[in-house]
Amino acid sequence: MRKFLQTILYELSFYIEIIISLILSVVLFLLTVRLVAEATHVFSNSLSVENFLQEFLNEAMSLAIGVELIKMLTKHTSTTIIEVLLFAIARQIVVAHDSALNSLISVFALVLLFAARKYLLISFDDTSRITLRGSQKVKMANVLARMKLTSEPDELLRDWMVRKILKEGKTVTIGTTIYDKDVALRIESMKDATITRVEVIKSIN
Repeated sequence: MRKFLQTILYELSFYIEIIISLILSVVLFLLTVRLVAEATHVFSNSLSVENFLQEFLNEAMSLAIGVELIKMLTKHTSTTIIEVLLFAIARQIVVAHDSALNSLISVFALVLLFAARKYLLISFDDTSRITLRGSQKVKMANVLARMKLTSEPDELLRDWMVRKILKEGKTVTIGTTIYDKDVALRIESMKDATITRVEVIKSIN
């Protein structure tokens, strides 16, 4: 029951974030239209070229950060977080007139973020985990864990696991893992040679 409630709350929070992302998308779209309208008045604007360009770049980079924020809300990965930070730091370098030292620090931070994204992150660094009962039907498991496992009609998750494990020539024991696309399914517990719980590990990159 506790696992089920945790799953429901997790799903609910996911949809709330989607709603927030939709609202943010509408606002960003309207602000983009406003930005385009401002660009059409470039010749009639009383500001100097430098000041107009400064304000225009500031607004454009803010919108870009907003777009990356939507990605972060809808796709919970360390990669999207790094991308938000990259845009925020790039905005600081391009728009702000900081000292040479602050600009150098910002560039160094960018280099570190690029290096972290390239060399430190792998697909399964960003994962979603959920534990399901072995007696759960595969169809229901697909709904709860947002998977797309192909199964026989009314096949149980434990039977699906046994079939796949034996097909790969592995032993049905605690810790045995089966990979299916971006999903890993691991036997978490067994009782009397029967799989009772299966841990689902999903890559969310």
